[in-house]
Amino acid sequence: MNLLTDAWIPIQHQGNYQKITLKQLLCDEQKGELCLPRDDMELACLQLICAMTQVLFIPRDKKALGQYVKEPITPEVYAEACEGKIDWFDLDHPETPFMQIRGVKAAQPTPMDKLLAGVADGTNKAFVNPQGLAEALCGGCVAIALFNAANNCPSMGGGFKGSLRGSTAITILIKGRSLRETIWLNVLTEETVETVMPWYPETKDQLPNYLDKIKAEAKIPASAIGLNRGLLWQPAHFELLPSQSSANCSCCGCYEPVYNSFNKAKFNYTVNSAWPHPLSTRIFTVKKGEREEKFPSFTTTAPTWTHMSRLVVDKQNDKEGQQTAPVIQQARTFTAADKIQLIIGGYRNNQATILERRHELFSLAQGWAEHGDVIQQVIDRGLAYKTAIRKALYLFAVGIKDKVNGSGINLCNPVEATYYQRTENLMHNSLAAIKFEASQDELQALNNQLKAIVVSLFNQSTEPYRQEPKMLKALALARRSLHKSLKELEPQGETP
Repeated sequence: MNLLTDAWIPIQHQGNYQKITLKQLLCDEQKGELCLPRDDMELACLQLICAMTQVLFIPRDKKALGQYVKEPITPEVYAEACEGKIDWFDLDHPETPFMQIRGVKAAQPTPMDKLLAGVADGTNKAFVNPQGLAEALCGGCVAIALFNAANNCPSMGGGFKGSLRGSTAITILIKGRSLRETIWLNVLTEETVETVMPWYPETKDQLPNYLDKIKAEAKIPASAIGLNRGLLWQPAHFELLPSQSSANCSCCGCYEPVYNSFNKAKFNYTVNSAWPHPLSTRIFTVKKGEREEKFPSFTTTAPTWTHMSRLVVDKQNDKEGQQTAPVIQQARTFTAADKIQLIIGGYRNNQATILERRHELFSLAQGWAEHGDVIQQVIDRGLAYKTAIRKALYLFAVGIKDKVNGSGINLCNPVEATYYQRTENLMHNSLAAIKFEASQDELQALNNQLKAIVVSLFNQSTEPYRQEPKMLKALALARRSLHKSLKELEPQGETP
């Protein structure tokens, strides 16, 4: 199985399912969208195709990238780009197989379900991950799983290293009008790469670390990792055991040669500082004059829109800041005049255990690139109204020491969850349709809608306790707190 020449990309078009080659996708403009039974595998497949395309082609500037987006490349151009890199993507290469290390010694083989995020976790439930989901994986699915484990998943614990982005970083991609266009919109130009990676010229010819291996216990500066090496970084020592037979793949269902197990082994090294991954925002703090960077991830059940400002808005001061993903930085100049659709995904985890999968589509209105401050205000207001009702309900539960006895009934978490459910579509629609030239009117309209939701939720959640005499003072305290917060959230000069 070679990812540059064989058919492994699963697509569906007008009800028809098939696997195509990367050449077909980039040269023939094959119609269809990625189609796998797991959303995280679809996202990882898209990331892998983008990474491969970035490694094969790097447009010099916006004009060259625009040509790639506009028209499919020729078979001759594709063949030329593949020269010298065929072995990089050979899943069964005798010496340097794709995303693997030959000669991994293990006490016993590891079943394939350990390679699919969340399948073998203690929290796994049959209605989420049916039994047998990863008994056998075909070459395409196992390549996607290897890439996903290396880039998006928490480490396997017990001394195994995680990805260059840490544990379960949020991934952001730009969606185009077709799969082919989506791929190119997430490829960086040399101009962009040189801006975010000043060391690019010295490292552009580096090999992935499964080809040019690193030494155990090595200490590696992020600035020593080039674009190709970072995109195809394999943090662990994995080796697929040879395919022994053909069967229906447990993931995609196709009848092909399948892999049933792999060997894994611990391998330790240290990468100093954060490598600027093309598909990730970096957030930083300055402590004692030292800048510490990390990648945001989904750490709570709060919906994805609560992260949106840090994903598309750059800001910084002397103590902290955030820098959007290089693909977003590039899009500000490449597609700034248009609306933009974003694919956002990732995992929420507890150490090595996957708790939740995210894979969502967001739209930002025309003018998004110049009006990050307004996007920030939209998100801030959504969060501020959540805080207002949570603060009020907290006072209802605990009261004020030596003055007002609390009810002892904590409604904060269930009402917060309901608030997020009730506002999900509103926040999506606000980001997608806001008229930036009349942003104050739009923001006032959003204020009014959020206020109505909060008042309704407060009344509904506290209604069962209005007839309890012992709770009336706590309820009055909570209501005053809510009204005070809502008044503070009104623009100056307005009345609630």
